[in-house]
Amino acid sequence: MTNQKAIKTAYQDILAVCEKYSNLNEIYHSFDFDDIKEMAEKAKNHLLVVEWQEKYGIDLGHDARLFNEEFMRINDHMSFCYFGDAAKDKAEHRGRSITWSDDGRQPKNEWLLVIGFPTGPYIFGEDYDEQRDLFQDFFDELKSYKPDFSDTHNHVLYWKLNNAKDIYKDFDKILQKYEDKNRAELKERRIAKLKKELEELEKEQ
Repeated sequence: MTNQKAIKTAYQDILAVCEKYSNLNEIYHSFDFDDIKEMAEKAKNHLLVVEWQEKYGIDLGHDARLFNEEFMRINDHMSFCYFGDAAKDKAEHRGRSITWSDDGRQPKNEWLLVIGFPTGPYIFGEDYDEQRDLFQDFFDELKSYKPDFSDTHNHVLYWKLNNAKDIYKDFDKILQKYEDKNRAELKERRIAKLKKELEELEKEQ
């Protein structure tokens, strides 16, 4: 049995035992068996990790944890979110939806990989005006991975799970490339600024 199969079997067994005793709170009112519910939720989380690896090639690793049944934070820019009937939820101002979908479409009853940058170019630092072109190049490269939904106005991209493997795997490498480029350009901008200041001082002599 491979490690993945062993992990899957172990958590299936744990979940089966937890479900078998899930009604203990109803039988024994004077005791608190919430830890059984917690174990069941953790087992479900691990089984979801296995399922995504097997079906979609998305390797979350077993240190990944769902914050709840509809959200998994990966890092500051990336998360997995579950969307119900997003179009209906948006119309009724509740639930989760795409704020400003480029083409008006909304997901329905599915998990999506979400990569977003609410602060836009500020992810590269405080030099906003000088970093807008760099950020646009970065965002365009992410879009080359063909997201299933886009909210360009808010700098958010969405991928269905069967389309998310490559961008999930490559995102850190892409971000690092543009962070390195920004550092190099930042030095060049500082040098140019200091040269200009020096020239102005020399003119004043």
